[in-house]
Amino acid sequence: MKKFEIGKLPVYRAAPPNVRDNLILVDKEVGAENLSVGIGIYRKGQASEFHTHVTEEEVMIYLKGKGIMKTADGEEVELAAGDVTYVPGNESHKLINTGDEDFVFLFIYSPMGPERNIRKWDIVKDLNYSLEDLR
Repeated sequence: MKKFEIGKLPVYRAAPPNVRDNLILVDKEVGAENLSVGIGIYRKGQASEFHTHVTEEEVMIYLKGKGIMKTADGEEVELAAGDVTYVPGNESHKLINTGDEDFVFLFIYSPMGPERNIRKWDIVKDLNYSLEDLR
């Protein structure tokens, strides 16, 4: 068993033009073998690029704000706190914050893998998110 405090985890920030923040809660670095878990924080207007996790499934649980998920086939799904999405492996998708507040979600990958790319992003010095920031 391992315990972590959200407020003490490093904040990883994606480079422009798709700036956004992520926290990695659980992955191989803490001993996980089959999954990784993190939190995405998109400020007003921020979005990911279209991307595909070739073999990894992804579940996202939306905690705060609102946004949309776009798929490569043109589907757009509106999302808000309390919604859950499942993205199978090899399905291209993109998330966009469409609200006026932070768009916050928990993400789970199985098997783990995509979090390795997040760990390559810059760490934002002197920035920590509290649980209150994510609600």
